[in-house]
Amino acid sequence: MSIAAEISRIQSGRNTIRAKLVELGMAQNTDGLDKLAAAVEGMENRGAVSVTVQEGDTYTIPKGYHNGSGTVSGVSGGGNYGLQSKSATPTRLQQNITPDAGYYGLSDVTVAPIPEMYQDVSTVTAGAGDVLTGKMIVDAAGRTVAGVMPNNGKITASMDGLTISSVSIPAGYTAGGTVTLSGDIEDALAAI
Repeated sequence: MSIAAEISRIQSGRNTIRAKLVELGMAQNTDGLDKLAAAVEGMENRGAVSVTVQEGDTYTIPKGYHNGSGTVSGVSGGGNYGLQSKSATPTRLQQNITPDAGYYGLSDVTVAPIPEMYQDVSTVTAGAGDVLTGKMIVDAAGRTVAGVMPNNGKITASMDGLTISSVSIPAGYTAGGTVTLSGDIEDALAAI
């Protein structure tokens, strides 16, 4: 075979490879053999990709060479999907209950009762007047109630026994304090 015939054969092969790679979006019409070889070298061999999708889902086919024996199929049975049963115990925070990987949904969710020690509040006897203003309690019916008892802080008072014979202590909470009897009563009695 002559050199001219060999060059023609190589150019024909290059053009066939280039046309296919241009069709696949992997090369330009002007690319030489080195760029065409790099494009082919960068193509990932995916072999036979098989995947199952559920109704409404999509599957993105990965870029690369596929040998044609893979399959993409929907779940058979007209919606007979693998469902999961779950249970939960109430907490103070919101819970999002979702199926684990490999399940298409939940068949049921069982919520356990509130633990026994938190259920019965019927023996609560405190009312709004028994609780400091700004504090909250739960009443015997399970409702939250705001306290209304005033906080009087520390009380300090004095009386002399003659002009002041009693001291009124306001209703509400006190942090303690003192009521003292002054020495004025002794002075007043001595003068009599």
